[in-house]
Amino acid sequence: MTTIATWAFAGTYDAGLSLKKHLSCLEEAAKAGAELVVFPETSLQGYPAVLAHGQDREVLRSVYEAAEPPDGPRVTELAAAARDLGVHVIFGMTERGARPGVVFNSTVLAGPGGIVGTYRKVHVGITEQVIWSRGQHWPVYDTPLGRIGMLICYDQAWPESCRELTLRGAELLVMSTAWSLRPDEKAADESLAVEHYLLFGKARAVENQRWFISANFAGPLGGLTFFGHSQVIDPLGRVVAASGSSQEQSMVLADIDVRGGIEGAQARSRGPRLWRDRRPETYTSIGAVVLP
Repeated sequence: MTTIATWAFAGTYDAGLSLKKHLSCLEEAAKAGAELVVFPETSLQGYPAVLAHGQDREVLRSVYEAAEPPDGPRVTELAAAARDLGVHVIFGMTERGARPGVVFNSTVLAGPGGIVGTYRKVHVGITEQVIWSRGQHWPVYDTPLGRIGMLICYDQAWPESCRELTLRGAELLVMSTAWSLRPDEKAADESLAVEHYLLFGKARAVENQRWFISANFAGPLGGLTFFGHSQVIDPLGRVVAASGSSQEQSMVLADIDVRGGIEGAQARSRGPRLWRDRRPETYTSIGAVVLP
């Protein structure tokens, strides 16, 4: 069995406070027996106020100032904490690119042996493109816990994202997200944004017969209201642990059998259907560039 911890908490633009929160949550999760700890999208710097009309310069300036490379000081400190605690951790950050002014929305996977790898968000929304460049790759990383593929927020709205990771061998699909209520929505229990978020997670799990783990912010930040629902979904699309829509800080723990869960789902479909029943030779439009 593998113990997963995924967090829902309020974001902040205070770099020092953010790092302290990560270190505290990481230690709490490790004490609870977690072997993999997951944090939200851009959790180190806070999700920027991309919808703040008329404040583009201020938002961009703050994003560039807070961005750091994958070997930056806060990344290094978090990776050192993971090493000392003997756990794996996935956290979100704005990654500074090699060229001035180029930044990426990234997640970092670190473990007892140091930094394992980084993923850059591929599907970047139209308002986000003011800030972040788009990633181009879907890496999958081998760990003692299983093969991990990462995605970020909007990526889960695209079936191709998790299918690509699955076909590359991922067993754990891990999503860091900053999924919020729509501006015209007031309550999570009446929100279409929440409904879609929950639907996507279950669909991505069951259609790929893989574990799907998500970590979302909870509470207001940058003019948006985040609704939590950090959760662990099994390869049959069942939620086995979730934080719910509370805006309070919370940790979700789940003990999962990574390989057993996948094999159990495959047994119900009389074998690994993605390899048996897929017809890639007929999907001729999927890789094509479609213009409006």
